[in-house]
Amino acid sequence: MSLISDTLTERIREKKKRFDALRPLDRDMVQRLHDEMRLLHTYHSNAIEGNTLTLSETKLVLEEGITIGGKTLREHLEATNNARGYDLMVRLSSEKAPFNHVTIQQIHEVVTRGILETSGQYRTRNVRITGAPRSPPDWKDIIPEMD
Repeated sequence: MSLISDTLTERIREKKKRFDALRPLDRDMVQRLHDEMRLLHTYHSNAIEGNTLTLSETKLVLEEGITIGGKTLREHLEATNNARGYDLMVRLSSEKAPFNHVTIQQIHEVVTRGILETSGQYRTRNVRITGAPRSPPDWKDIIPEMD
């Protein structure tokens, strides 16, 4: 069973077809697309986790280095760290770096720097997600499941 409806799949195909017709894209367009995806990825990833920065506030934090009044240091760190993690993933991908425990933990360290004491490390205790129907795997199962 597909998680994406046939209608949505067709819309994606049509948009890709229109996008492909614009190729090759000039360098400025590629950079603008990269910047937009970086912003949207950062905003939505953080919003899912409860970060209250709006899209426009996230843009100001990332592009202007501005701190937003009434927002926590953690929220600012989540935005800047997530964007740096995105940049790292783009770089690792362009270098065709191996996708392994080292790169996963390297990305985790960048994304959680200044937020978690165990930044860049797999957890060594069990956790729960309040209100979630499923529990994360037992900490002892993380490495085998990542493998």
